[in-house]
Amino acid sequence: MEPRHRSPGLSRQEAALTGSQFARPSSLTGRLLLRGMNIGHARLHRWGLEAAGIHPRDKVLDVGCGGGRAIARILARTRREVAGVDHSPEAVETTRRLNRSAIVSGRLRVLEGSVDHLPFRDGFFNVATAFETTYFWPDLQAGLIEIRRVLSPGGRLVITNEVADREAAGRWAERLDMNVPDGRSLAALAREAGFLTVDISIHPRHGWLRLLAAR
Repeated sequence: MEPRHRSPGLSRQEAALTGSQFARPSSLTGRLLLRGMNIGHARLHRWGLEAAGIHPRDKVLDVGCGGGRAIARILARTRREVAGVDHSPEAVETTRRLNRSAIVSGRLRVLEGSVDHLPFRDGFFNVATAFETTYFWPDLQAGLIEIRRVLSPGGRLVITNEVADREAAGRWAERLDMNVPDGRSLAALAREAGFLTVDISIHPRHGWLRLLAAR
C-alpha cells in the first residue's frame, strides 16, 4: 500500500533512507541520495532562482549546497564569485566534483560549515539561496540572522522548500526530524532577523513554499 505522504524530493527508494542520511548525507548511501536530489529538485531550483533575480555582477551564496546542481545553475547566471556551504563533507565533495571547472578557475568556493556560523565576512554577498535545507538547520532564527550578516545592504535571500508546512510533510516530518514552519511563521522569523521586506509565495500547482527577503 502506498504511503499517504512521501518525503520531500525523494523517490520511493530514497524515502526509505534514514533521517540522518537525509539531513547529513555520507558514504555511498549519501552519494546516491545527493545524485537523486540533483535530478529531483530541478524544477524547484528554477522556481527559486526566478525570484532570486541573479544579475551577472552578483556574488551568490548557496546554503546547504547538497549535490551541487543549484550551484551549477547559479554559476550560469553570474560572472562573479559563488560560494556553497554544507555541514556534510560528502555534499561538499560532490558539489566540488560537479563544478570542478569553476573551482579551478577560482570562481567557486565550497566549504564545510553550519548556517549559524558562516565562514564569510559581513556584507560579502548580494544573494543567498537555500533549497530544501531549512528543515535541518540547528536553529532557524540563528541561521537567518547569520545569512543577513553576510548579505550586502539590499541583498536578497531566497528559501525554497517542497513542503509548505508540517501537515504537507506528513509522517516524514517526525521520521526525518524535520522542522517545517509554514509561510507565516517563516516570514515572521525573517522579519525578526532584521530583513526589511519579506514575501511568501506558494507554487500554484505543486504547493511549494518560497520566501524572498531583502536586507
